[in-house]
Amino acid sequence: MYRKTNEQGSLFTVDTVFPDLLPDDDWSYTYREHVLPLIVEKEFRHLYAKEGGKPNKSIQMQVSLLIFMGLEKHNWRGAEFQLPRRLDWMNAIGLPLGEANIDHTTLFKFFQKLENDATTRNLFETVTNKFIELCGTSVKKQRTDSFFIHGWLKILSRYGLFKETIRVFLEELNKKSVELYEKTASGLSKKYIAKSFDLTEKDHDKVKKRIKEMARDMYILIHEFENNEKIKNYESFRILNDVFNQQCKVVETEEELSDIEIEIRERPEGKKIINTPHNTDAEYVKKNYQKVTGHKGFVTETCDGDNETQFITDINVTASTKSDSKEVNDIEERLEDAEMKPEDIYGDAGFVNGKTILDAEEKGMQLEGPSAGRSQSFEEFQGEDRPLDAADFKTSVDNKTGELNVDNCPNNEMPKDQERSKKTGKVNVHFDIKKCATCTLKERCPVKIGKNTATVTIDEIALAGSLRHHQYMNDSDYRKECATRAGAEATVNEIANAHGMRKAKHRKTSQIKLQMIIAGIACNVKRFIRHGEKYGYLDLQSV
Repeated sequence: MYRKTNEQGSLFTVDTVFPDLLPDDDWSYTYREHVLPLIVEKEFRHLYAKEGGKPNKSIQMQVSLLIFMGLEKHNWRGAEFQLPRRLDWMNAIGLPLGEANIDHTTLFKFFQKLENDATTRNLFETVTNKFIELCGTSVKKQRTDSFFIHGWLKILSRYGLFKETIRVFLEELNKKSVELYEKTASGLSKKYIAKSFDLTEKDHDKVKKRIKEMARDMYILIHEFENNEKIKNYESFRILNDVFNQQCKVVETEEELSDIEIEIRERPEGKKIINTPHNTDAEYVKKNYQKVTGHKGFVTETCDGDNETQFITDINVTASTKSDSKEVNDIEERLEDAEMKPEDIYGDAGFVNGKTILDAEEKGMQLEGPSAGRSQSFEEFQGEDRPLDAADFKTSVDNKTGELNVDNCPNNEMPKDQERSKKTGKVNVHFDIKKCATCTLKERCPVKIGKNTATVTIDEIALAGSLRHHQYMNDSDYRKECATRAGAEATVNEIANAHGMRKAKHRKTSQIKLQMIIAGIACNVKRFIRHGEKYGYLDLQSV
């Protein structure tokens, strides 16, 4: 049942029982006076029953404990242990000494209530906007970056995946029906439920053979239970069936199941598959020397050089396989919805391409940074044999129709004609084939010389990307401006290491997102407190 925290003062607060024990500039006073009032308890009221049930613990206390956990990287039991022993925590929340206690399970259940709820995200935006207002921080310039959040799961080879998937199903079957398990397990190639269980095959020569044997075992289990109404609804059986269908293909069927011919499929490119039977959402990605089964975190912060303190304005967690360029549009929309819309947003080449540049312009923002998919070598760009691109053509836009026109090729030749393809939406530009065939730039030029005509295809996206590349490679002042993005790497390091986001504490994506939101609030609270220690605060009449 929902119960608001009692606002009546107590004789047993830290100030009254231990006067002058904490220094006047202790962080806990800043938190209690400036941050605690922003945790509006009625915003969390819908999480509790209107009537009946045990009254909830103080919401301000529980939210604050989650923030303190983000500040100091405590676990649930750590927060339970620290609360009655930390006078600064009690003072920050305004708790009387006798009420400074909470069971770690109560705190975790509160966290679970917030898991699929927008209230914590709204709190992050409210707190951040207030900090920005009080500290005079400009949001006109912002920068963004991403990092990998390592999950608790091990990266499984195909051998390990097959073996673990079968084991998980057989363990559930053995637990719920010993008779069926014993009957079925005897027909498999290996005893999967055993004390000594290894997810790797030490003899590398046997790996392929064992994978085929395990694939056949999966097929035997699927064939045995696919019509069993009870067992086919086991989650472990559904996962077993999905893993087999994703990774295996039946080539020949025989009466004897052990004689079935099964082919192992190639791993599909760009298609989501199950990587572990313990969490079907977990995705594997390899980048440079990193191998990650987990998620990807995105962090955006202010970066105006005149700001005394920068604040994190947006955070998010996605699958580890999601590219930066696909997330940047969502970042811009969230910033706009949160009333923290920037004029300029800086990203690295992972975020910037022709499409994301144009998408940002439609929202009234400028996405700055080097364009993706192009060499960053200045020597190659300035070389005489550099391949030409769309930006080397002279283009214009018709004032009346808004249509893109190509005026001249890199060798100053005018096109014969041009038209936009209804099928592709791109502009097909045709040049004189004789002139192109004898052109000194033909080896470098993107114009394709055919039998009857010479054609180049250009659209707004390709042009925007190549123009940005030319700007970045030719303009040293622009490169210096874009270098402000590098500061986001320090923020990524801060949120990942100082606030515990390098490794996920939870299995579910929704819980990892909540962990990230709380880490973002904690980071901004820390920066706000440090700002006050250095520069002082304005009078918070409006809080």
